[in-house]
Amino acid sequence: MGEACIRERLDRALCSQSWIDTYPETLVKHFTDQGSDHRALLLADKPYNRSSRPLFRFDARWADNPEVRAMVQYVWQEEMQGTPMFRLWERLKKLRHLLYDWRRAGTTNSLRNIKTLQTQIDGIKSIHPVDWDAIRRLETELSRQWEA
Repeated sequence: MGEACIRERLDRALCSQSWIDTYPETLVKHFTDQGSDHRALLLADKPYNRSSRPLFRFDARWADNPEVRAMVQYVWQEEMQGTPMFRLWERLKKLRHLLYDWRRAGTTNSLRNIKTLQTQIDGIKSIHPVDWDAIRRLETELSRQWEA
């Protein structure tokens, strides 16, 4: 901290020329340094290709949200014809679409808040001298957003 603050980038990936020749599409990704002064690295031997449609993942933080509970109740009370497995599949599909639209509409913005806070923390860390009190406040808020 203060004048004794030393900032060096130690998180690196090293390889030989023969390794680069063998794996020419290799990439290294630096993750955020949330809660630590180190950044995790991801070393991939080929670029990651996303499918055309992003994966849907249910965020466990939504389970207590009254809007989400209402959507689940609405979908499960709807009358459907077909086998039990078909009805389950159709309900899950419909719920996934509702949740996807709900999330895209901005009803929940904790992920946006998390990204904003991480950007602010990175910005403060790049300025000398570093305002450690501001970083602590932002990291406290970031932890709260992760739990929200």
